[in-house]
Amino acid sequence: MQRRTGPLLLLAAAAALTAAGCSSGAQNDPGAAAVSGAADAASPDARKVDKSSVCELLSQTQQEDIGAADATPDSGDGYVTCYYPMTLDDDPDPSGYEVSVFDSTKALRETVDGTDVMPTKALPLQLDGHAAAEQIIYGDQWSGAITVDLGRDRYLYVEKYTKAHSVSERELSQQTRGAAKKALHHLFTR
Repeated sequence: MQRRTGPLLLLAAAAALTAAGCSSGAQNDPGAAAVSGAADAASPDARKVDKSSVCELLSQTQQEDIGAADATPDSGDGYVTCYYPMTLDDDPDPSGYEVSVFDSTKALRETVDGTDVMPTKALPLQLDGHAAAEQIIYGDQWSGAITVDLGRDRYLYVEKYTKAHSVSERELSQQTRGAAKKALHHLFTR
């Protein structure tokens, strides 16, 4: 399956987190602003996920609730991803979700390839007590994406992609945030 991640979206979201002083992993990245690691020391660790467990970030019931037809894991250098397509591979108007966990700011930034359309500005927000950034991308296909700081220089990325105008911007944001909250719950529940 082709990686659907919005690379510019990831970079812009990471920049929004670090610029806002939210990224707890920024102190490990020479290109980012220095930020105190005090939040890391007080926060619990997100559980580790790998290619064999990344698709468990959304339970079978949650996958059915979002209309996922399948769950396909993938991995690369410094990240693991699960694709939850809601349409068949050959559908001209694909829709679905992508959930990724990045092991470092460097891994997050290395997804940038400069081929995607220019995203909107990142909206900083708190998602279940975690610093996050959300963006909506428009075009023939719309996507809502949230990058969440998991602490200890790790990030959760959740994207919902769909045909343009098939949902409102508000619905797209709500659906993306809902999936991100579910994945966060699984990451921090032992």
